[in-house]
Amino acid sequence: MRKTCFAAMLLASTTLSWAQGHDPYVPVNPADTSPASALDDMPSKTISNGIVSAKVYLPVEFGFYRSTRFDHAGMITHITYKGHDYGRYWFVKTSPDVKNFTYDKDGLVAHPSDVAAGPVEEFGENGFDAAGRDGRFLKIGVGILKRDNDTYDRFHTYPILTEGKRTTTATKSSIRFDQMITSDPSGYGYSYTKTVRIMPGKPQLVIEDRLKNTGKKPIDTTVYNHHFMTLSPGEEGVELVAPFSLAHTRPMPDDVVKFDGARMTYIRGLTGQEQVASELTGFTDAVDHNDFRITNTKTGYGVRLRADMPVTRLLWWSVPSTMGIEPYMAVKLKPGEKKRWTHTLDYYGPGDSK
Repeated sequence: MRKTCFAAMLLASTTLSWAQGHDPYVPVNPADTSPASALDDMPSKTISNGIVSAKVYLPVEFGFYRSTRFDHAGMITHITYKGHDYGRYWFVKTSPDVKNFTYDKDGLVAHPSDVAAGPVEEFGENGFDAAGRDGRFLKIGVGILKRDNDTYDRFHTYPILTEGKRTTTATKSSIRFDQMITSDPSGYGYSYTKTVRIMPGKPQLVIEDRLKNTGKKPIDTTVYNHHFMTLSPGEEGVELVAPFSLAHTRPMPDDVVKFDGARMTYIRGLTGQEQVASELTGFTDAVDHNDFRITNTKTGYGVRLRADMPVTRLLWWSVPSTMGIEPYMAVKLKPGEKKRWTHTLDYYGPGDSK
């Protein structure tokens, strides 16, 4: 398989990324690509409260997302408030011949593992090392996977051995996804419910997750919401505000990004193949530190993102077509234990109070 990398693209830009170490860049074959617009026709349900609307895709065979990185349930695009689309596609094409993403003459080309949009969750793997070659391991939201390589790689698509039983129910303003895996030879099992709901009378989207360990082995993993969003071309004028003083572990170009206490601001927009990415620090284990505001200071459009579990790791990533904050949270369940958590997204625009 031909592969691309973050590192090679960085040689042509002024920015740095925390994702390094992939193989040298190889141009993608145009004959192997599909346009991003084709994803609009995948099975979906649009939910709305008359203020905010969102297109939510269904976890079905030949659906929007069939790779093994992200949770299959609740892939969300085109979250729209006051005429602004927060969930536009950040890639122009998809191709199985790239690793992660690359660029061609038309723009950014993403591997199927990264063909995601809007707020989408990713769980860590469970049991990969212990599985051995050709063994079974767990990826919540996807199912039981087959280990067919030596080192776990989120950008690799693993064979799905079982997805268990899935059901979907919907109303005008909400959609619920259930997934259950029981009696798997790996010893892993779980019952997982995700509900995506637009709250009555306000520009607020809530994602509620409930997870129960129904297997014989403990679940010890992480989950984060990769908040792909579009607020401004190249992120020009975008500002991130946290409830703590922000620091970063890798150099951030001072002609692009400025840090000032709890605030990170884009001085200029990204262009071409530039990207800005780093691990962010400064948070504690206080739940109220998992609360962020991202605003286009030029237009007033923005979103408040919060969850009700502490942050264990925090990443920021951006390219000209999108940006995302990734607050990781710990999920540890002994057999029989259960846990629930909630992501709340409050949208605002010109004239709204924040």
